[in-house]
Amino acid sequence: MRRLKGRRPALVAALLALAVAVPLAAWAAPRYDTPDRPHSQNMHLIGASLRAGAVTGPPPAGPGTVPWDTRNTDLAFWGDLAIQGRYDGFRVIDIKAPGNPRELAFFTCVSPQGDVGVYGNLVFRSVDSPQRTDQCASESQSGSPTGADCSPAPSPCTGFEGIQIFDISNLNDIRHIASVALDCGSHTHTVVPDAANGRVLIYNSVSGTGRQANPGKYGNQCPGEPFGREDIVEVPLDDPASASVLGSFELGELDDGEMMMGCHDFGVVMGDVDLGACAGHPRGVSVFDISDPAAPEFLYAVEAPTVTGWHSAAFNWTGTILVTGWEPGGGTQPRCQATGTPLGGGQVQTDEMKTLFFYDTKTGEMIGRHVLPRPQSQYENCTMHNYNIAPHPTRNLLVHGSYQSGTALVDFTDVNNIYEVAWMDPLPLDPPTDTSPGGRSNFRGGDWSSYWYNGAIYESDTRRGLYIWKVSAPEVGGPFVKLDYLNPQTNHLSIAPKGKGKGKGK
Repeated sequence: MRRLKGRRPALVAALLALAVAVPLAAWAAPRYDTPDRPHSQNMHLIGASLRAGAVTGPPPAGPGTVPWDTRNTDLAFWGDLAIQGRYDGFRVIDIKAPGNPRELAFFTCVSPQGDVGVYGNLVFRSVDSPQRTDQCASESQSGSPTGADCSPAPSPCTGFEGIQIFDISNLNDIRHIASVALDCGSHTHTVVPDAANGRVLIYNSVSGTGRQANPGKYGNQCPGEPFGREDIVEVPLDDPASASVLGSFELGELDDGEMMMGCHDFGVVMGDVDLGACAGHPRGVSVFDISDPAAPEFLYAVEAPTVTGWHSAAFNWTGTILVTGWEPGGGTQPRCQATGTPLGGGQVQTDEMKTLFFYDTKTGEMIGRHVLPRPQSQYENCTMHNYNIAPHPTRNLLVHGSYQSGTALVDFTDVNNIYEVAWMDPLPLDPPTDTSPGGRSNFRGGDWSSYWYNGAIYESDTRRGLYIWKVSAPEVGGPFVKLDYLNPQTNHLSIAPKGKGKGKGK
């Protein structure tokens, strides 16, 4: 990689020194363990399945090249399969042997953002900007339908923004079986299994709350603010093609009476706990009782100093701690620099911009903070982005993927002493020589999300693809709960606190 003027020379030298991984006994260093991705000595890269996602740069050079705004996004897991979302579809990857993952299928469906969920043979995919039709395509079809027939609503227009459903039972013939249109689109979603009623519920987190164009209710016409609800999509397991909007629930208010308007992510823990949390707008996180998953009940909301526009919410598996984070700069700007660094426009880098906040779920009290300990450069887009928590009965271990700050495993068993166990922090991507497409002045890249799943860390790199890591550390010893599946934002079972008996799953 080309040397950068102004790069943090002392820090980079230290990272490179630490990048010499200590291989575990049976693992040889893979060829993709490159010097531009330094990591702690206890972080071992064991496998990768790479598919490029070109997130900046010039337009496609020709047929077969990757559009500049294509990215790899979330990961979902079912048994030995990983589903990796993309702005142009999704991948199905065999992870039975984590040291040798294999892409089994790539389904093309060009429409952003492409966050995914899975249940059995069903894959769910979010579409967060207006599309001219509700079908998949191999080229961009962004934009609302136009013409005399499109107004007033209802109309015969086939424009779409919402959740797509796919049947992957035959990987040689993946079928798009349903498109559930939603008023304000689907930026991302949360899979809430309800096997007792033969269905999966999907909590939909909207693309935005501003008024949108045709064709109408549950079809691409957001009513505009104030918008204080989360829609619920019902997917009958015996007839998933008939999926439809079941209803919605209100998001509650902050202590001063300000209405919560839209969730970015919605985290849940099920089993014996049944709690949900809306990482919301404008400045709070709403907590819910989801004992009846079709009718969540608002309990309370939490806040943090200077934080606006929450991004993510996740529970530990006992349901005793809620972890929250936000996304200053929208994920495209460098917001993990050294504290005090001028950011332009009168802004200054703060600790809060690169912090995870921890709350007691019984009291709503903030009980801990974790500030990213490795300052990033001005060339690295960064926030504490997406994360999940490993299902361990006695320790609280969080894995986060945070754009160009990379991936880290964090121990918060003692909320008064939260620390990193292991990390991978890539060197900055080369800065542009001039303004990049879309008016952006910095390259975007790094880790969209990272997840702990059955003993390994799975990293979704927006530009590169899937990487798989093992950690050798005392903190990862002991009896982890083996999961049959895992979805972003969803703990589908709970683990009873030590000495309280076994947990329960759904």
